[in-house]
Amino acid sequence: MFLKYYNLMEQPFGVTPDPRFLYLNHMYREALASLWYGVKERRGFMLLVAPPGMGKTTLLFQLLQRLRSQRARTAFLFQTCCASRDLIQYLLHELGILPLPDLASMHQQLNDVLVREARLGNQFVFVIDEAQNLSPAVLESVRLLSDFEIPQGKLLQIILAGQSPLLATLRRPEMVQLSQRIAITTCLDPLSPGEARQYIAHRLGLAGHEGTSLFTSGAMELIARESGGIPRNINNLCFNALSAGFALRRQQIDAAIVQEVLADQDLDQIERRVALPPSNEQRALYPDSKPRKVPAAGRVQQILGPWGRQACRALYVAIMVAALTLTTGESLRSVAADPLVIDSYISSGTRAENSPAKIQAASAPRAKHGMVRVETGDTLRQISLRYLGRYSNTIAQKIQAANPQLLDPDHIEVGQLIRLPNESVSNPTPSGNDGFGSYRSAEVKQP
Repeated sequence: MFLKYYNLMEQPFGVTPDPRFLYLNHMYREALASLWYGVKERRGFMLLVAPPGMGKTTLLFQLLQRLRSQRARTAFLFQTCCASRDLIQYLLHELGILPLPDLASMHQQLNDVLVREARLGNQFVFVIDEAQNLSPAVLESVRLLSDFEIPQGKLLQIILAGQSPLLATLRRPEMVQLSQRIAITTCLDPLSPGEARQYIAHRLGLAGHEGTSLFTSGAMELIARESGGIPRNINNLCFNALSAGFALRRQQIDAAIVQEVLADQDLDQIERRVALPPSNEQRALYPDSKPRKVPAAGRVQQILGPWGRQACRALYVAIMVAALTLTTGESLRSVAADPLVIDSYISSGTRAENSPAKIQAASAPRAKHGMVRVETGDTLRQISLRYLGRYSNTIAQKIQAANPQLLDPDHIEVGQLIRLPNESVSNPTPSGNDGFGSYRSAEVKQP
């Protein structure tokens, strides 16, 4: 993103442990030399301890790169949440050997290959990163690996690398046999402010930067102080500062940009911002953002899922059909055959103001001038339900009285005009002496 803008050939503050970017101050040089010496002298066990983010893995990759150039076989384990069997299986897989099923056979396989490598003049180095995650039982299995030896020295060189909890584990009384076998111990401390500035310049130079420093002295001082001298923290601050500088089209990163990046990465401050209630301006911009209370029926439906909702709906429909039959006096077949009544009743609730009659009336269309035209598939019952909101024998008799041409109400023809009586389900209001015919009386009154 900002590489071209700042004339960089590659990312100077990456998150991968690239050994090319290892900053070798006196402390890192001493640690690297100690581990190298321990391997070459076949000392068996070595220990590297450092706080998180200090670049242990980068240092170990640099060591392994040098060892491979000296014909050494290496294995690197970073998945340390494993059992003893997994540890041996991993080693054998690294050697290209298919592990046998039992642990004793796997130990014999490992011994055979280590002896063969030693006769060829090769060393085998096993590096275990994040070793603080190993259980005491697995650490004991690691100790047993040091038993692979010949009179000239250990067949397997083991480097344990981890954070400070590893030291606490090794100080346990049951770990005394392992701790006594550790021949070399080295550690890494946070960088000083001066070393932090050199670290930034070192990585920028390897990435291709030339000329004036991209960071002012004030910005570097702030990064050194706020990072605590931890290389990983320095990388994150520098990366985000360069990203912000690119967005602002700044040629140099000053302390103000670094301060803005620090504010964006302050988890405590972010947590406080998230926990604050919305302001009046936010409420005005997002009026519908407040959580809505889910009705009890809705919560039950969410819990039951789709199949449970269908079962409950079927039961509810059966109850509503029975209730409608009792309250309206209509036949069970008539009520159940019209899904509009049931669906409207279910969706509207069971309050008194949402009675079946009112729901049906509210959803009924209006008949123009009291006349309707028969459409394909229509029956007299369907027309009555559609325009009047209900159907009964009494209504059928009124429709037939208003339409003498209907010799047989069960047989109506498409396109035929039918005059409807003045029937309002919610509040019938007759109009005229006979109660038929006018446009006002043909409308279904809205509740």
